[in-house]
Amino acid sequence: MKFFFSLLFFLSSNLLTKELVLKCENNYSFKFSNFNANNKISSYKFNDGDWIEIKEFKFKDNNVELFIPNMEYLACSDDNLPVCRYSILISGLTNQRPIFTESVLKDCFIGTMGCNEYSKGLKLNQSLCKIK
Repeated sequence: MKFFFSLLFFLSSNLLTKELVLKCENNYSFKFSNFNANNKISSYKFNDGDWIEIKEFKFKDNNVELFIPNMEYLACSDDNLPVCRYSILISGLTNQRPIFTESVLKDCFIGTMGCNEYSKGLKLNQSLCKIK
């Protein structure tokens, strides 16, 4: 009888908690819990690190924009120029190969190979993900 109730509890909790896990080519992984519900929970990890909850995100259709604190590019040597900060966009969440890109949040400068200006909304560093 205990086995039956344990099995019933396990099955019902798995049915209620839908989870989507993505592994991306750039060594990031993303987990979306309660994916089919309104109270979604997002988290990420880099390489084999621990899962870190993402506090701010926006779902729209089959896409998500993730705002992870301190995501910024290399600053220019001129401290007066704004450093580029970015959000992560994952499009085609339920497709076989979702696409990961970084989206510049405001006009800024990146200090790689000189000092280059980038515009708000520019998409950089595209990579593919797969559903695990």
